[in-house]
Amino acid sequence: MLEISKKVSADVLVIGGGGAACTAAVAAARNGASVLLVSKGKVGNSGNTIMIGGSYGMDGESAFHEYHIPGADPSFTKEELFRAIVNDGFNISDQNLVEQFVEDSPRIVYEVKEWGEEIGERFAFYPPSNWDVTGRSMGRALMNGVKKMENVTIFHDVIVTDLLKSGEAVTGALGMDPYSGQLIQFQAKATVIATGGFAPYTLKNTNSDMTGDGLAMAYRAGAKLADLEFLLFLMTAVEPRNMRGSILPALCTFRSKFDYDPVDRDGERIKVPEKLREMEATSEMCKLVHMYYFGRTVNAGKGSPSGGIYFDFRRFTDQQIDEMFEAVMDHFDGFYKHGFYHGESIREFRDLAKKNRRIEVGLTSEYSVGGIFIDENMDTGVPGLYAAGEAASGVFGANRVADAVTEMLVQGYKAGETAARRIMGQPMPETDGNCVAAAVGVLERLLSNRDGIPVSAAVRELETISDTALAMVRGEESLRRGIQSYEALERKLGQVTLAGKGMRYNRELMRALEIRNLLTCSKLAARMALERRESRGLHLREDCPYIDNENWQTRQLAYLADGEDQLIRKPPVVTRVPPRKPEKVDYERFILEEDLGMKNMEET
Repeated sequence: MLEISKKVSADVLVIGGGGAACTAAVAAARNGASVLLVSKGKVGNSGNTIMIGGSYGMDGESAFHEYHIPGADPSFTKEELFRAIVNDGFNISDQNLVEQFVEDSPRIVYEVKEWGEEIGERFAFYPPSNWDVTGRSMGRALMNGVKKMENVTIFHDVIVTDLLKSGEAVTGALGMDPYSGQLIQFQAKATVIATGGFAPYTLKNTNSDMTGDGLAMAYRAGAKLADLEFLLFLMTAVEPRNMRGSILPALCTFRSKFDYDPVDRDGERIKVPEKLREMEATSEMCKLVHMYYFGRTVNAGKGSPSGGIYFDFRRFTDQQIDEMFEAVMDHFDGFYKHGFYHGESIREFRDLAKKNRRIEVGLTSEYSVGGIFIDENMDTGVPGLYAAGEAASGVFGANRVADAVTEMLVQGYKAGETAARRIMGQPMPETDGNCVAAAVGVLERLLSNRDGIPVSAAVRELETISDTALAMVRGEESLRRGIQSYEALERKLGQVTLAGKGMRYNRELMRALEIRNLLTCSKLAARMALERRESRGLHLREDCPYIDNENWQTRQLAYLADGEDQLIRKPPVVTRVPPRKPEKVDYERFILEEDLGMKNMEET
């Protein structure tokens, strides 16, 4: 029989260890709240924040006029940023959330830069209004900001397993210390979910800590999830083997001097319009272009063995290849040792290109656009529960083009600020004992199950289902089969069996809890993808190759009713940019002819 070892209380509980969690903790503390910051790793050094490989920023207008930054471009106005996010998001962003992103981001973006520079971290500015920064520098900057707050108590290395409630209100969470095996009950007047997104695929990249924990916990607690069908894929290394999962291939393509021919498994060049290839060094839209053209190649059975494509260098001399990779190495100078990215040898990648004249690269999920449904105050609609960053949804519509790092910082701050202001003067709530017992009971059942599917087999099965059902390009048959397979796996998970039966650092128990959450997100994503009979943004349907603005210029929400998943549609909030004309538009023609592709990546 498992028991609660200790209870800890504070005004605001923040769950997560990255950018959204840290800024939420700072904002709540500044507004007079006592804060518990609980992370399953080390705060500022866990999750995907530590793996940042790029930039973050604000609008150029603010950078130039408010912060007087040399080189900032004031022509990149708040209005231009706003319209770019809405248009590049295929017009289903909630525009009240876009306004919050645009209006609030300059202050927190600049302050986080100051936190980092105070301790000697490098933030390299480039026009129109962005800074290059490493994940390690961002993590250290965030921790410097948190340490300034006296009323924040940090719990490193504690896994939150479920939210706790009293009636309809969230009153805290159940945590598990994996090292001691102890259970901790966190009690709070308000709770902020800042745990990142989800990615259910076999091929992992450096943004791999995406198990959907916060999404699934919020969903079980009564929150709605939205837009889960929109998953952003990114070029990922398959070879050399020791670099498998690195996002270095994508970062190479972001350099204008880097060139390659995309080819299929037969060596035939994959045709991508030159106008769209030019986006690789200038806009996040290049990721969507890769998904569309390379995804169709994979779907046609012409992909590489790992479900990707090849970078082909046969038309380049050794000297040209050297020059390409030297440009990549020069870009990272000052952030990493020359010739390296996050400890990975760029020279080794170059030498493989020269030796074999082609390199296999995969594509897998970097970011989930969908998440917990929120309003512009980060309120989920469940009393006492807020969400921010990649765990939330609504800013980017069907396609993320602006910086995810900016999103997590600005939304985290708003969530902490709102939560603290709303609970001031309120008494500490009491959690329903039955709710605590139910959360503990999940752990007890996992530890007592016999003769069920092993955790490792459940993980592999989920990944295999997702590789097909939630591929870059989808179809009705594969989605229906995927949903059936997810539901079958869900039934098996009830009896998932662990070899170890103790609480102390039981890795299988941790994985079982993750797979429970990841399966919830993946199944709902497939259901939303099946329902959305069109292609829009990051959701590509081979059987519906058009944008249907007549029927699908809308968001999708999921909620639980009597234990059953329910899907509904919700028109996006419109404040300034009107909806598109209600008609069907060819997807490829749209991305070729519309003025898409916000310029938020460095040109070299």
